[in-house]
Amino acid sequence: MDISSMYEGLVEEEDELVGKLKTCEGFMRAMLEFLSRNCGFAEEIGEKLLTELNAIEQELRTELLHLRLEKGLLAGRMRSGSGGNGRKNESDEEIETDCSDGHGARYAHGMRGRK
Repeated sequence: MDISSMYEGLVEEEDELVGKLKTCEGFMRAMLEFLSRNCGFAEEIGEKLLTELNAIEQELRTELLHLRLEKGLLAGRMRSGSGGNGRKNESDEEIETDCSDGHGARYAHGMRGRK
């Protein structure tokens, strides 16, 4: 896969992540509004739900940050004309790490990878 195709794929992924973030923010606003209108009703569960939604939002923001980093690095390669074949060089280092959600994430040169 060439770099421009990879870049286009990242643009699509970015759009999807932004949509998920907007959805999450909408749920949080709706939950806050519900709790403010129903003061004293389900406050404990409401707080737990908001906390979980906040955690999901933070995970999405982190994923978006890594995606934008990868997209920026690809844009730089396209501008410089290097790495145009999209192939991994022997010097590329891949590191596997555990994320807080229990799923492994793959990074190559600091970029998020796909499993």
